[in-house]
Amino acid sequence: SKIVDYAVNGATDYAGEAVKENEIMSGTESLLDSTVKKIEDILGGKTPSEPEGPGPQKGLTGEQLKEKIGMYVDYTPDTPADATYSTTQDGAERSGNGNQTITRNTGLKWRIMNAEGNKVTLISEIIPSAKLTLQISDGYNNGVKLLNDACNTLYKNNSLGTTGRNAIVEDINGLMGVTEDTKKSINSEYGEEYSLSSNRYYPNIFADEKTGAPNEEYGSLLGTSDQSRWYRGYSQANRLLKGKCTYYRYTLSTYKETSTVQHALATGQKGDTGSTSHNAYWLASRCVEVINNIAFFEIFRILNGDVNAANTYNSRDDNSIHSYALRPVIEIDLLKANIGETGTGESTDPYSIAAR
Repeated sequence: SKIVDYAVNGATDYAGEAVKENEIMSGTESLLDSTVKKIEDILGGKTPSEPEGPGPQKGLTGEQLKEKIGMYVDYTPDTPADATYSTTQDGAERSGNGNQTITRNTGLKWRIMNAEGNKVTLISEIIPSAKLTLQISDGYNNGVKLLNDACNTLYKNNSLGTTGRNAIVEDINGLMGVTEDTKKSINSEYGEEYSLSSNRYYPNIFADEKTGAPNEEYGSLLGTSDQSRWYRGYSQANRLLKGKCTYYRYTLSTYKETSTVQHALATGQKGDTGSTSHNAYWLASRCVEVINNIAFFEIFRILNGDVNAANTYNSRDDNSIHSYALRPVIEIDLLKANIGETGTGESTDPYSIAAR
């Protein structure tokens, strides 16, 4: 009956309120006990304990490290020496070129590439031998994520709180002093919109790029070097394939002479003198170049002393294949690790690194 239901439900509600009240009272009593204990400690001359945080700063600060570009750090990944990374991820091959296994290079030395605030970035001294082959639309779709995931898997150090990634075009631009204005002076078409009524095929990631508008609406998610999930395949724009040109190329020595440490870091040379004779490597950054009403979907690279790009797919539904090395970069948080408590930063006496 309604009377019985009301009585049962009312009793249940009352019991629930009673439980809540007891919980509140218990929490209040616990807080009061804690407060009284702290007061007693203070009156007794004791200093109340504080929550544990990272250890004290030892060694060099971020500002000091900012002036140490090119100096060496005694960094070692905590991944096994025989660690590998497969291009088959989440049940599908992602490079467009069949399953590839990338192996960690052991014995790499690491140099400071940049320091901003508490963030310090190291780059491998030389270019590792391990290569990644990219092809067809999926080479463009997933090149950035494959490069970054591979470097993180092979070169991170969990005990130091470090993460790995591949070098990106912005890293090299920073070393060379290349800005947005410079890109425009290098390539007058940079940043300009194109619109193709024919040759309208595109890799599916392009629809999410801020500079891509395959169906006349620009994406809002991805910049040149961004990618957090896998993409697959290609599509054809309904009417127009639109976007903004993001391709440019330049010669490294035009901006930093081969005798500079910046040039050495960009070209992967030992010591302070870079050359134009070195292995090529990928940069984990995408771009689009338009030639003769065809859009070429490309991944940036360093090749023969130049920053340029290699296409894996184009809007005419043609494919290309390219294979270059990875260039691992390590991100360090100075709130988690100390750098330079010992060492001089020279190749033979690198700065130490230890968990805080």
